[in-house]
Parts: sequence; structure tokens; C-alpha cells
Amino acid sequence: MAGSKGLWIAVGGGPHADKISASIHYNGQFTTTVPKSEVRPRVAELVIVSMQGTDADYLGISQAGRLVAVDQTTTVISSLVELSSMTSERIKEKLPSRLARRFEPPTKGVYRVSPRLWSEVLKVVSSTPGTHKRVQELRQAVAEPARPQRRTEGGLEVFERDAIASALQVWGGPSFRKRILREAAVSGVEPTAPFLKRLEKVSVREDPQISHDQITFPGMEVAQASAVGSVLLLRGDGDYLTILNCNRQPLEQTLGVDLIYYNHRFDSFVLVQYKRMTEGEHGPEYRPQNNRNHQRELNRMIMTDRMLEARAKPRDRRTATYRLSRRPFFLKLCESKAKVALDAGMVSGMYIPLELWRRLLKSPAVRGPRGGITVTCVNSRKLTNGQFTNLLRNGWIGSAAGESKELSRIIESVLAAGRMLVLAATIKGPRSDDFRRDDWGRFAAEDDPSAAI
Repeated sequence: MAGSKGLWIAVGGGPHADKISASIHYNGQFTTTVPKSEVRPRVAELVIVSMQGTDADYLGISQAGRLVAVDQTTTVISSLVELSSMTSERIKEKLPSRLARRFEPPTKGVYRVSPRLWSEVLKVVSSTPGTHKRVQELRQAVAEPARPQRRTEGGLEVFERDAIASALQVWGGPSFRKRILREAAVSGVEPTAPFLKRLEKVSVREDPQISHDQITFPGMEVAQASAVGSVLLLRGDGDYLTILNCNRQPLEQTLGVDLIYYNHRFDSFVLVQYKRMTEGEHGPEYRPQNNRNHQRELNRMIMTDRMLEARAKPRDRRTATYRLSRRPFFLKLCESKAKVALDAGMVSGMYIPLELWRRLLKSPAVRGPRGGITVTCVNSRKLTNGQFTNLLRNGWIGSAAGESKELSRIIESVLAAGRMLVLAATIKGPRSDDFRRDDWGRFAAEDDPSAAI
């Protein structure tokens, strides 16, 4: 990028290089620390990684993390492109003579490259066959966060993205969610499924290839007929997560976004309906009376909720079927601020159970002097992103076991209502029922918030 300094990280070989290589192989990225005062790491920038200190092995994106020690800041290196036969000496030979003498990367450590020199280094790196297009994509992704946004609000893609991010966090924890989202392609790839299409490069397949036709879960047949995008992800224990974007309407005619998450461990599902908050006098707020579809969508959820309750089986005494709440419907009120490609976070907002939502609408706490309803994060009880995904992940909320057979009808009703549906469903693998904890109930690293960047 013209006018930007570059970052060169030389690992220096040894056991540390072996660990980084393993992380790249299994996760597609790695985390390291750099001296903050010397490097001044950016929110996002291009980086060249040298494993042994002699070759330029990878070009990727570096994102600054948190301060972990005196003058030591973590950085996540992701979106790595392998550079074959690209030695430091070869780069130096191809640089203009006036700049070549200033190119002195260390065999170990971090090296800041001046803007003009970095621009020429990138030209050399981009000259290898098959690399130029990928380098351009990385440069575009790095430039996106710094580019002035013409609008602060996004469309349905913001909610689709958050539904996918929620599913990733429920299934694999915050570190997994961040790793996958960092691999998202730059926006504008495909208009019919804006965000899910951007994740297709990280979709995992095995040999023999697994097709979605081989994966069955409640509602799959109905969902497949309307799928405009799909991703299949594999976890280390063999469990799968399938995410479908289902939408029967042209995008510009779609009324909203719903998320249905099916959990095979507990044979349960949760449905989340997204509602757009707007900026009010005292912060983000939602006014149901300004949404002409609110009452119709609310009635649909109430009718389905009653149908499930009427068809519930007699009490199942297995511990896996216990729920804090067997009501599967939630609303998420959130800001529709557009996200950039490298943003691995979830959308700020709050989850409210349907039963509480109905009670809230009648509460004087949300009514103004003229009877208007305004819901904010201050005047309502709610669940945060972390609280909701943790409850869902561990089966504390969701439909009663056995009710999932009704999922096909629910999917049809959502699509018939003109809403986009993000359907995320897990498929059981051969190993532990709860990979996130060991035999003593301790969290794995990916579920420890202090370990995630």
C-alpha cells in the first residue's frame, strides 16, 4: 500500500518456529508478541513472515491485540499466503539499487520497513505466479478499516453476519469464531448471500468429499430448496457445523433475518429474530410501532410457540434434557452498523426471550408519556452476546428434546414470511460429547475469554 510502512517478522527457527508452523497448518494463523514502542502495531497491516530468518515464507495480515506485558503487544497473523522460493537475497536483487542497500531484514526479530521500500518489496512478492491476485485481496482487506465509511448503518448482511458469528461461537467458542471470521473475503463477492459467500474459502471438506446431501438434520430438505449459500466446517473431534443461508425472496424484498440453531447434543433448537435498533436521544433504541411487520412476526412466533408447547412429550428425566427454559424463541435487538472484513466481533445488541418480550411490551418501564414504546438497553432485562451463546452452547436454553421434528414447519413459516433464514446445525462426531471441557470440567483454551484475542 502506497504510503504505508510494512512489517517483517523473522521467527528465527528452532522450537518456536515449529510451534508456529503447526499453528499455521491446523489453524491457518498464529499469535505472537511484538515490542509496542518499537513496532507500533496497527489495527491491520500487511506482514511478511520468515520462519528461519532467511526466506520470506508467508505474506499475511497482522492485527494488533492487547498489551500482555511491559511493552509487549499480541498480534494475530492471519490470511497467510505462502511464498515459494522467495529468499531475502532474491528480494534484494530485484529491488531498485537506491533502495536495495536499505533492505536489511534481521534473521530474528521484527523489522519495520519504510513506505517506499515496502512498496517495492510488495511488488517483488506479488510478481510470483498465482500470488498477485491474492496480494491484492489482502491489500484491499487491510485498506477497508481505514477507508471512510459513507454510512454507519448496514443492511441485512449485518444481521446475517451476526447470526453466523453467533453460530460459530456457540459451536466452537470465541477463539474459533474469531479465527473463521478473520478469513472472510472482502465484501462485494456475491449479492444474494453477502456474508456467507465470503466464508466459502474456509469451508472444510474431507476425503471422500462430504456433500450437504449426506448430512441430515430436522428441516434440512426444506432448507436446501431455498439455500443461496452454504458452509460446512469440521472440528478436531469430528463434529460438523453446517450453515445455510435460506432466502426465497430477492434480497431487496427480504423483510428481515432469523437464525435457527439446531444442537444435536441436546436435540433442541433456538430461533432468534433480529430487530434493527436506531440511534435515539439517549443511545440505541427500538420502537415496535415504527416496524409495520413487528406485530405480524410476533404473532407468528407466539402461534408456533404454542404449537410446540401443545405437542411437547411427557417429561423426560434424562439430565441432557433439562432446560432453564424450554421456550426456543428470542429476539435480538442490535445496531446495524456495517462491519469490515477483518472485524471478528459480534454485533452489539441484546437478546430477549419471547415471553419476556411480550411482558416488556406491556410494562410502563418502556412507555413514554404518550403511550409510545421505546426499548433500550437501560429499561429492559436482557442477555448479552456472551451470556446467550454460553447458555445455548451448553443446552440450558432451547426447545425440549423431541420437538425438533417440527423444525421443517418452522423453516417453511419463516421463509413464507419473506425473511432470510440462517440455519446452523451441528452433526455429531465420534468423540467426546463435550470437547470444551476435560474430565474435571475445566474449560479448553478456546473457551477461555482471557486466551482469546
